[in-house]
Amino acid sequence: MVDRDFDAQLSRLFAEPPAFSDAEAFRGRVENRLDRGWAIRRLAIGAAGGVAGLFAVGQLITSRFAGDLRHASSEGVSGVDVGVDKLMAQVNQFIATPASVETLWLGAALAAIALTFAVTRLVEEF
Repeated sequence: MVDRDFDAQLSRLFAEPPAFSDAEAFRGRVENRLDRGWAIRRLAIGAAGGVAGLFAVGQLITSRFAGDLRHASSEGVSGVDVGVDKLMAQVNQFIATPASVETLWLGAALAAIALTFAVTRLVEEF
């Protein structure tokens, strides 16, 4: 026969970890080691980042980065100016044609009606 009381006691004994007299001291030593390791890692990562930053600044200074950036910026601005001028010329040409404003309003009204129909269709389906 199986003694249920003995099985219950045995289960309780194995469910609880054994208590040691120096458990708190052990936990303290382990936490100190883990904290010390993170401090050293943080310092090493910070130092490596600082050295890498110095190398990056040195490379930027010795390269023609500033001159190339200034040249690219001036070319970009002049390119954008030309593009805006062309676009404005096309818009002015479109607006200057006869009945263009009425056509524009009619197109906007038709787009609003189409949007209304699409929304009502979606509402009916759901």
